[in-house]
Amino acid sequence: MCGGNTKETYLEILYFRQFYKHFVFTEDEDGNRNKRIEKYFEVSAVVDVGCGDTKEPV
Repeated sequence: MCGGNTKETYLEILYFRQFYKHFVFTEDEDGNRNKRIEKYFEVSAVVDVGCGDTKEPV
């Protein structure tokens, strides 16, 4: 945990779609699960960049 003057920022360094057939379960308003097949999933690699005052209080 950093000091109170920090700001969290996420920097996306990589984004792509991986094509792979897989099953996904979705839930409808009645609580029933429905199975469907998806052709891809999205991949995102991010870096958590913390910016702010890093000086230690005296």
